[in-house]
Amino acid sequence: MRKLAKAIFLMFIVSFGKIAPYYAQLLEVESSSVIVPNPGIPIYPGFPDGHITYFALHDSTLVHVWAGYESYISSGSSWMHQDSIWGMVLSKGGAGSYDNGGAWLYAVFPLDSMHWLGFYHAEDHEFPGHDNPEKIAWKSAAQCESFDGGKTWVKNGQIITTWQDKPKTPTWGGTGDFTVVRDSAHQRWLAFYVCPNGIGVAQSYDPLGKPGTWFKYNNGSFSSNGIQGKGDALPFSKGKYAGGNPSLIYYAPLRVWFLVYHDWKDQGIYYTSSFDLATWSAATLLVKNPGAPQRVWYPSLLSEKSDSYCSENLYLAYAQWDNVNLPYRNYRIARLKVHGLTFPELNATAMLTASSIMLTDCLVREPIRWNWTLGCRKEFIIWC
Repeated sequence: MRKLAKAIFLMFIVSFGKIAPYYAQLLEVESSSVIVPNPGIPIYPGFPDGHITYFALHDSTLVHVWAGYESYISSGSSWMHQDSIWGMVLSKGGAGSYDNGGAWLYAVFPLDSMHWLGFYHAEDHEFPGHDNPEKIAWKSAAQCESFDGGKTWVKNGQIITTWQDKPKTPTWGGTGDFTVVRDSAHQRWLAFYVCPNGIGVAQSYDPLGKPGTWFKYNNGSFSSNGIQGKGDALPFSKGKYAGGNPSLIYYAPLRVWFLVYHDWKDQGIYYTSSFDLATWSAATLLVKNPGAPQRVWYPSLLSEKSDSYCSENLYLAYAQWDNVNLPYRNYRIARLKVHGLTFPELNATAMLTASSIMLTDCLVREPIRWNWTLGCRKEFIIWC
């Protein structure tokens, strides 16, 4: 019987070349959210304000980056207990600079104990000849480095800018509100950024993601220059699902990437998933906005020790306003429940020993095992 099932499956592979990837992941909020207390960060009343970086420096030390117009770092035993305040580590540039309105340290990657790599959201609030009391911003993405373990940073310049001309009068625009992930199997950095029609993506093969090495995805390839080149939005984020401030995490139990973001129409926080960081499922509402004057924005996906990799419990951090007309918001975290059913993409010439989804993260080294009776992976259904 098993031989017959295998023969039929192989005939199907040979006839059609490969099975297109099919996946059905479901995220839902499992528990009531809790408010993360202020450990003494001056920008806390306006936090979160974009992607949250959170990682284990040592087994018992968790580093929390507080991104704002001034960015701070703290450390402690969990996000609820950040006992050591490192202080402000990144601030806005001088008059006339691309980051004269602030530097939001959205993504941090320790390369070793002292050398850390950072990517920050930059805002230009200057529109010569016009006052800008509302701090309307023209946005971009920039790269920075620390050589003393995150205490001080050196700004190296912009990596992603818009192809549109900056207006003379204060206007919201540019290409910021982003996050960066490391695609280890392809040895590249990927930045998911906000463009005029949704969320776009850019890549860099430079080990440090330096300025001048980034290319935006446009017209089917990463061929458009990161600086002033045109970029296209990913399909899931277009039209009524357009939004910003994405956050990604690799969820190891399902070998899948999850991405969350908030929309611009105040419907709430959406999520999508992908095996290869290229093809994404349709956007699905995860947290519905309670309605005016309340709002939920700025989501981040976290595990208990990382903002980029999750092997067990998955959490959603987000900003919640009691009154959106006021600048103060609540920093909330809720545990997510993950349901998943996956069929990986197969290549007939690979002798059915590995799946192309294995290319998404170098931390996953196990070969995929097959249950020929079912014709699918042993982890046919995974409930977490």
